[in-house]
Formats: sequence, structure tokens, C-alpha cells
Amino acid sequence: MAPVWVYIVSLIVLAFLIRASFLVFANRFSLPTSLDRFLRYVPAAVLAALVTPGLFKYSGKLDYSLSNPQIYAGLIAILIAWKTRNVLVTLVAGMLALWLIKWLMFRF
Repeated sequence: MAPVWVYIVSLIVLAFLIRASFLVFANRFSLPTSLDRFLRYVPAAVLAALVTPGLFKYSGKLDYSLSNPQIYAGLIAILIAWKTRNVLVTLVAGMLALWLIKWLMFRF
């Protein structure tokens, strides 16, 4: 039986080869235009699917009420993303908005 490190190194090499194959063979094949158009929306859909549950989960449970500060910060981040089209600015502004809203809600 081989040592564990042989399995680990083998899996690392295999994972690298799988990922590198997309770079090596990318220019040799072209996708149909309909599939290419469809795939353009995948990153936005995945990001929305990852972020949306976090907006509506507050204190460990789903909270759709107006007392959830994450909803307001999310709306501000959406507006900033729409205006600037800059991911970094959107993330920073959304976090600052969340911290400010939480501070204001607990302050008053």
C-alpha cells in the first residue's frame, strides 16, 4: 500500500491537468453561439444564488422584515453596482452601508 502523500500528490497532479486542459484546448474548439450566450449569464446567476440567502438571513433565521439591516445594505449595494459596474466598489460600499445601518439601528 502506497503512503498517503502519494495519493495526495496524485490528486494534485490530476486536478491540475483537468484545469489546464481547458486552457490548452480552449482555442481548438468553439462553442455554439446559443450556448456561449447562455454561459455569459452563469457568473451573475451563481453570485446571486450565493448572496441572496445571506441578505434574508439575520440572527440565524430567515428575516424578511424591515428590521433586517442586510436588506437595506443589499439594496444600496445593488444601486451602486448598477451605477458603477465595479465589483470592488460595490463590495466596499455594501459592507460600509451594512456597518453604518447596524450602528444606526442599535444606536437609536
